[in-house]
Amino acid sequence: MLIGIDATRANKPAKTGVEWYAHHVIQELKRITTGDENSWILYSNAVLHGGLEALPENWYEIRMKWPFPIGWTQIRLSIELSRRTPDVLWLPGSTLPRFVPTHTVVTVHDVGFRRFPQLYKPRQVKIHEQAMKEIAKKAARILTVAEYSGREISETYGIDPSKIAITPLGIDHEMYRRIDDEAATEECLRRVQLPQPFFIAIGRLEAKKNITTLLKAFNSFKARLGVGNPYHLALVGPRGFGYEAIADEIARSPYRSEIHVLGYVPEADIPYLLHAARALIHPSWVEGFGIPPIEAMACGCPVIASNAASLPEVLGTAALFFSPSESEQLAQQMRRLVDDVSVQDELRRAGLERAMLYTWAQTAEQTLPVLTRW
Repeated sequence: MLIGIDATRANKPAKTGVEWYAHHVIQELKRITTGDENSWILYSNAVLHGGLEALPENWYEIRMKWPFPIGWTQIRLSIELSRRTPDVLWLPGSTLPRFVPTHTVVTVHDVGFRRFPQLYKPRQVKIHEQAMKEIAKKAARILTVAEYSGREISETYGIDPSKIAITPLGIDHEMYRRIDDEAATEECLRRVQLPQPFFIAIGRLEAKKNITTLLKAFNSFKARLGVGNPYHLALVGPRGFGYEAIADEIARSPYRSEIHVLGYVPEADIPYLLHAARALIHPSWVEGFGIPPIEAMACGCPVIASNAASLPEVLGTAALFFSPSESEQLAQQMRRLVDDVSVQDELRRAGLERAMLYTWAQTAEQTLPVLTRW
C-alpha cells in the first residue's frame, strides 16, 4: 500500500501539542515500518527538518511549494492527492483537503468547542464545526486520544463508534525525567527569576485552561495559611483567548507580587521547573488528553488536576482532583498536599508509575494498524 501523511504540522519550527504529536508519531512510525511492504509518503510545504528529513528506504518526501499563507491543505495538497492518490491518507490535524482518498484517517483531539463554545473565539468555533462536519462525512476512520474524547465525538456528531480508534498520547521520557542536578535547577530558577517554594501551571493562558479558578484558589490558599506564607505561583505558557480576564484576576489579587507570569519558557527548562515545583496544577475545563500532568509525573512532580473531561481517565489515581468550578476545593487540595508529606510522597510514586504508561512508541504501535489494516 501507498500511505500518505500530512507532515506540515510535524514540520513546523515552533511546535505546540498537535505539532509535537504529529512529529513524534511520524518518527516512531519510521522506526517500526522500516523495510515493511508499504510505501510511506510525507507531504510537506517546506524542507523537512528536525529529524523528519531522515527517511528510511521505503519512506519518501513530496514537497509542494505554495505562495500563499493559507490554502495549502485545501488546494495544493488536494491537487497532489487527485493526481497521485495514495491508498491511505493520514491527517494528524483536523483540516481536510477538498479531495481525499476513500481510506482517509483523521486525528481529532477533542471537541470541547461544542460543549463550551464560550471558551473559544467565535471564529474558532465556526472553523472547528465546519471541519468536524467534513470529517464526519469524509473520514473512513478517526483517531482520538482518550475514551472520553471518543464518546464525545461519537455522541456529538453521530459517528459510528466502530470508526473511532483510541490511541493515547505519549511524552518524551528522555527529556521529562527525574532531575538530579540541583545546581542546574537553581540556575534555571535564577534565569526565570522564580523564588521557591511554588506551584506551577503549564499551558496556554486562555479561558479553557481555567486559570482564573486557579488564581482564586491561590488567593484562598495564601489567606488561610496566614502571614508568612512563602508560596508563589508560576504560570508558564503563551497568552491566548480570554487572557484579559486572567490579567484582571491577577491585578485584583492581594498576592499579585507572588504570581509570576513567565510566558514562553524553552522546553529544555521545563523539567527543571517541574523538579523544583511543589506541585503542577492543571485546572482545565476542556482537555482531550492532558500532556503537562503526565510530563510532571515523569519528573516526580505531584499533580493536582480538575476532574473534567479526560483527565480522570488519563491520570487515574496518581493525582489529586477537584471540580473545575470550585476554587475552594482546589485550595483545599493545595493545603492538603503541603501539609502532608506522605501525600506528596505517594503522588510522586504513583505519578512516576503512571507516566510510564504513556510513550510515543506505544502511540505509534496503536496507530499503525489503523493505517494499514483495511
